[in-house]
Amino acid sequence: MKIRLCFLFLLGSLGFIGAQSIDFTHLQVSLELDTNQSTVRGNVHLSFETSGDVDSIYLNGVNMDFEKVKLNSAEVKFGSDKKGIWLWPKSLLDSNSISIKYTAHPRRGMFFIGWNDETGLSRRQVWTQGQGIDNRHWVPHFDEQTDKLITEIEVLFDSKYEVISNGSLISKEEEGEQIRWHYKMTKPHSSYLMMLAIGKYELKKTVSKSGVSLWQYYYPDREEDYKWYYYKNEEIFNFLEKEIGMPYPWENYKQVPVQDFQHGAMENTTATIFGDFFLVDEVAFNDRNYTYVNAHELAHQWFGNLVTATGSDEHWLHEGFATYYQWLSEKHLYGQDFFDWERYKAAQMVFEASKIDTVALGNGKAGSARFYQKGAWVLYMLSESLGKEEFDEVIKYYLQQNAFGVVTTDSLNSAIEKVTGRDFENYFNQWVGTAGEAGGLLKTQSLDKSEINFQYQARSLPFDNWSTVPIALDLVYEDTTVRELVALDESSSFSIPLEKKSNLKYWVVNPNMGVLIQLEESKSIKICETQYRNSNKMLDRYFAVKNAGSLPLSEKQNLLTEVIKNDKEFFSIRAEALKQLVEANYPKSDELLLMVLQSKDVQLQKEAIKLVKNPEGKLMKAVAELREGDSYELRESAINASIAWADPKENSWLNDEFWMENPGVPDNKIAVVVLLYRTAIFQDKKALQDLINYTSSGHEFLTRINAMQALGALQYFNDKVVVNYFDALFSLNRTLSRNARQNLHANYSTESGKVVIDKYVESQMNVWDDFQKRLVNRTFGLNLE
Repeated sequence: MKIRLCFLFLLGSLGFIGAQSIDFTHLQVSLELDTNQSTVRGNVHLSFETSGDVDSIYLNGVNMDFEKVKLNSAEVKFGSDKKGIWLWPKSLLDSNSISIKYTAHPRRGMFFIGWNDETGLSRRQVWTQGQGIDNRHWVPHFDEQTDKLITEIEVLFDSKYEVISNGSLISKEEEGEQIRWHYKMTKPHSSYLMMLAIGKYELKKTVSKSGVSLWQYYYPDREEDYKWYYYKNEEIFNFLEKEIGMPYPWENYKQVPVQDFQHGAMENTTATIFGDFFLVDEVAFNDRNYTYVNAHELAHQWFGNLVTATGSDEHWLHEGFATYYQWLSEKHLYGQDFFDWERYKAAQMVFEASKIDTVALGNGKAGSARFYQKGAWVLYMLSESLGKEEFDEVIKYYLQQNAFGVVTTDSLNSAIEKVTGRDFENYFNQWVGTAGEAGGLLKTQSLDKSEINFQYQARSLPFDNWSTVPIALDLVYEDTTVRELVALDESSSFSIPLEKKSNLKYWVVNPNMGVLIQLEESKSIKICETQYRNSNKMLDRYFAVKNAGSLPLSEKQNLLTEVIKNDKEFFSIRAEALKQLVEANYPKSDELLLMVLQSKDVQLQKEAIKLVKNPEGKLMKAVAELREGDSYELRESAINASIAWADPKENSWLNDEFWMENPGVPDNKIAVVVLLYRTAIFQDKKALQDLINYTSSGHEFLTRINAMQALGALQYFNDKVVVNYFDALFSLNRTLSRNARQNLHANYSTESGKVVIDKYVESQMNVWDDFQKRLVNRTFGLNLE
């Protein structure tokens, strides 16, 4: 199928070429897409003005063949390589134009999904992913994050498909069996944020409280689950627009799912693309849902799209802000305890990252756990320090002053100084510019009526000039709470005096985990009990229970049992108490497990079933009932537990068609697990064939990965499977390709697998292109030419 497209871009900012400046004023791109060959053919027309002498002009365009190049309608000297094209003009006018005819075969930036699927099962789509500099793989242009563009796109496509792009839909006109779609942006944005998505969709239009048009695309066959994957969509939009304090800065907002997306989602201006693995149903909603991604990508419309970081070292200003406002949205939807638990989980991700390296947040190599989770933590601590009112004013000023421009961490600090008169340079130096994370063990050395003595031992992480972190310590008396500030620096002993006329009940260091520091505490069971029973902060109660972990079972069993039986308590605290009792072989563990498994708390059930050992009687029955529980993760765990502990004669339930009728959205994981057991236990040939089929290109990448792993567990590999594995290896979805490579490599290490693979490689080596040959060489250590 060939599709003719026409792109128009109006560039509103300066592109700097050498020492001279060029002001691009208009860029028009006409494209034809050969979906079967994944080929782009285009004609690019640029208009620009110059100031001063210009020796050369450069445009980014990766792996493109440039056929005709003209400057002001006349041929011009040019040169190109795999990264782009140079033009050497003899002379220029005040106003000039360039036209280029080119062909591209993008392996990044633009993706053609399902057009060559022989099974006919795959969805047929075209979609783009431009971050950070990948749009240059399908359209040549001055591709810089700091360059702001106004974009316009016109697409002629088969009328059976919907076409989505940035901005407003200006027109939609029928031309025979095709429709011409015309979209236009009204304000400038970075070129990595331009997008295109083509597929078979239905559309639901709604409107925000402020009047912004909201367009939600979905698959026609998934209409019944719309309310789950777009859960609280309008409420999320309304909340964030009010919370951020600045009106949504664009003309509309669209969201569209695509198959085999390599990330969670991408915040293209006015048009977010997200992986269709977020198209959950009522059951999958309890495992992973789209609400947090919805909020995250929407927040990017302000943080990243309206104000854009100057480069990778400032990337936390995109992801940190989006994650922070995502947290606030989740707090609005699910409550304070959920919000605090998200902060806690994020902190653990940051601490885990420091076990691998200690790169500072303000470094382009910091990694996602820092850009997202630590960046959000930096903003959370900043908001706590400034107070909500001043923090909100700072953010509003930061956005207004830098709208449609670029920012650095200094831009944020300048906004703080302008609004509050305070300088946070040292704060950002410590939390953004300094490597490593703080943490250690805090022991209570002694306690009497006059003081508490502590011993702090820092963790042995290779910190890089980490300065002292001031931590709050709350002393909770019968009638008041007194807050002290303590400095935890390397190894130190310190004392905290107590009020003479008050009776101390308990104390909390780093209350409600207000600072990003990993603390382990040593406390008596009496203090843990009092802290748990009296604190109104979920994390303080959680740490009271967690800190009891090192105590003997005889001391803590009453507290932990009390926690587990408290059905109003947050699930993570009950799960921690249950875990401690089971691991300590508490005699009544099975009774508590049974109670929890029969509860209505799905998240707690998911944690509890992992702790089940040698179930029998009522406990085994409870596990069996959860094979149809309100979570696919829970169902999978219950299926595995049933197989592991039940009499093999009792496995007839595996043949129930319920599992194929409810295979697990979105990745068919339940069906794959059941098919694996049917094959292993009953030698079911149909089940084996179904598993093989799941590895084919007719299915989305998560299903294929699950099926490959199942076949790996069965140690099944032959000349039929190898075809699907190599197809997966060559996929442009890196996650699928990586899993296929691992499976192929494992099979190549066996004698029989090597025979199958060598035979297939020999039959295909003259068919594969250079990219495929290089990938095969790297996977098997071969030298195909």
